Parts: sequence; structure tokens; C-alpha cells
Amino acid sequence: TPQNVLGLVAEMVTSPPMWLDVLKVDIDSYDCPVLEVLLQRVRARVMLVEANPSIPPPYQWAMLYHPELWDFFNGFPTPEEVPIRGCSLAYEVDLLRRFGYDFVAFGGHDAIFTHRSVRSAWAPLEVPMDEFDCYNEAFIAANGVPIALTRRWFYGMPDMQAAMSEIWSFFSDWMAANAGRQFPFAFRSN
Repeated sequence: TPQNVLGLVAEMVTSPPMWLDVLKVDIDSYDCPVLEVLLQRVRARVMLVEANPSIPPPYQWAMLYHPELWDFFNGFPTPEEVPIRGCSLAYEVDLLRRFGYDFVAFGGHDAIFTHRSVRSAWAPLEVPMDEFDCYNEAFIAANGVPIALTRRWFYGMPDMQAAMSEIWSFFSDWMAANAGRQFPFAFRSN
């Protein structure tokens, strides 16, 4: 959880930030809040972060921590049935940019970022990559969101406010119908 992740790595981090070669964040829930806290003490040259591919750029969406969330998730046979997991690619790009990371690639459920200190390793490619182009070229796996809605939000809604309202309603309505309550999430656009 965001509340205990620093305690879990405290013994390894002797002088922050601790540098790793690779860090993978994939907890199928409140990944970005955990990552944001973790970045206070840990850095990695390469970072792989699970993204919820159902929410296209420019929409920044992230599931926030709630103590009852895991029990709720465990009531479903597979995680793919639950759309309220993880965070969107745009949310990750914005978060990691603030900590000195370049967006490099996206596909399936994972985004790859590298720290700017290793930017030269990507030559002759120019990083950071464009999140819209990468998303457009990627295989998008639906996460409990009908793929027709994901396509509509990416390609079919030129009015960003209308799209945001529809996305907000989708997640709020899904939680009301499936959880009987609202779990906290963050939502904004670039």
C-alpha cells in the first residue's frame, strides 16, 4: 500500500535515493499511488509500470488506495473483469516525468520508462516517445471496459469535456453496480 511500501524497502535503502537497474510495478490495483511514494526513496534506470490500457491519452486516471479494495477485487474470477485497476498511460507519463523519466514504449498492459540519465542509450531514437503515437500503435487489451468505449474515447470524441464526463460516469456507474459504493480514484486530462 502507499502507507507501507517505504517500510518494505527501508532496509535496502541506506541513502536515498537508492538506484536500481530495473523496477517493475504491477500490483493490479493502486499502482500509481504506490509508485509515487516509492519514488521518494528509490529510482531505477529502467522502469516498467503496468498501465490500464482501457483509458486512452490524454485522460489521466488512477485508482487510489482504499483498505477494502483488495477484498472487492478478490470477488472476481479474473482481474480482466475489473476496470477499476491501475492507472492510465497518461497518468503514468505525467507522474514519472516529474521524477526525471522519459516515456519509451507501451504495449499490452505495460509502459516502459527510462531515467533521463540513460537517455543516450536510446540513440538514434529520440526519447521521450509520444504517448498518443505509442498508444495508437499498441495492442490494446480491454480491462473490463468495452473496447468500443475505449476506441470512442480515443478516436471518436473531439469534445474533451464530454469524453471526461462519459469516462467519469462509466467508472462511477460500474462501481455503483458492482461494489454498491464508490472507491476513490483520480481523474484529470492533460
